[in-house]
Amino acid sequence: MTESRGLRRAEFAVAAFGVTAFLLALLYVIDAVRFHSGAVLHPLTEDIPNGELHIGELVLMALLIFDGLAFGRAARSLRRGVAAHRRLSAELPVVGTRVIGGREVAVVPGSAPRAFCSGLARPRVYVSQGALARLGERELAAVVAHEAHHADRRDPLRLLVARAIGDAYSLRTLPRREQALSELSADAAAVRRSGAAPLASALLAFPDDVAPERVDRLAGAKPVGQVSNAMVVAAGLVMAVLVVAIVAELFVPGHPAFCLPLASAPGWILVAVTARVAVLGPAWLGWRRAAAFLRPA
Repeated sequence: MTESRGLRRAEFAVAAFGVTAFLLALLYVIDAVRFHSGAVLHPLTEDIPNGELHIGELVLMALLIFDGLAFGRAARSLRRGVAAHRRLSAELPVVGTRVIGGREVAVVPGSAPRAFCSGLARPRVYVSQGALARLGERELAAVVAHEAHHADRRDPLRLLVARAIGDAYSLRTLPRREQALSELSADAAAVRRSGAAPLASALLAFPDDVAPERVDRLAGAKPVGQVSNAMVVAAGLVMAVLVVAIVAELFVPGHPAFCLPLASAPGWILVAVTARVAVLGPAWLGWRRAAAFLRPA
């Protein structure tokens, strides 16, 4: 149970890191567009044409451009991911269905053993004819329990969002870490259902698709580090405050009396930039501990 809680905290920490970065950028863009469009555009319309440079205004404009480009990259990644999932769903040559471990799965042709979950809104479990021929009943049930866990949590959609945020900020490790933790979570669900032996035996049929940390966990290895409850609470509070601030920026009439995301006064420029880094602090610490959780002791 302790291991399961540690895994959930690590998953939350990885998600919180990406979500916090996204919410910070969204808050900044909303504030800039709604209340500070003149200050942001001033370098382009006045300063640069007149040969003047004001560092503070240039910093604000640069931050807005950075966030705007990040949103564009995220949107492009989402569009490509959705299109790829649609193509895969349309092209999968399903040859039948079968009930395994109480779960209906779709059977696809192929002599190689394969098992996967696909679909965004309604994920489905797929197994190949090779997997049905090669794996025993208990092994098949363990594999299907693993993939069913992915489907029940809509992990393909979660990974799509993680990849979009990772692409937005050129943070390639975000989707990889999300994927690794989701695999451990699915393994844990399969072990709770039928024990570790059937899943460990089944994984021998997929030697090229098994991450080392999965083998380590099934062998009983403990993680190097854990994400603490304090980190989870701190990151959760930060996200909650950011959501409230975004709602206030969108719907509360008038400008807030104190606006840290985008401050136009020169004395607040450094504070505004530093605050964005500081707000990421709890999520960043959790992110680092989640990486330690994936490494065996």
